[in-house]
Amino acid sequence: MATIELRTAMNAAGKFYVDDSCIDCMVCKDMAPNNFALDNASETYYVSRQPETQQELDDVTDAMDSCPCAAIGDDGPAPG
Repeated sequence: MATIELRTAMNAAGKFYVDDSCIDCMVCKDMAPNNFALDNASETYYVSRQPETQQELDDVTDAMDSCPCAAIGDDGPAPG
């Protein structure tokens, strides 16, 4: 399970985040390409943009549920 204290600094502000347990498997980017990006320096993914539509929210939630190392969390600060 992702841990907010291990949230990487690259994540966009908001509810969803990737923590430092990411293993660069590409599942999140494949499932939600508008919302995840790769940091080449650390070879890990991060939330590049919080979901803005219901489809993006569904895609990010599916990516979170499919992450093999549970590196995606949804307990970050809510927007606003």
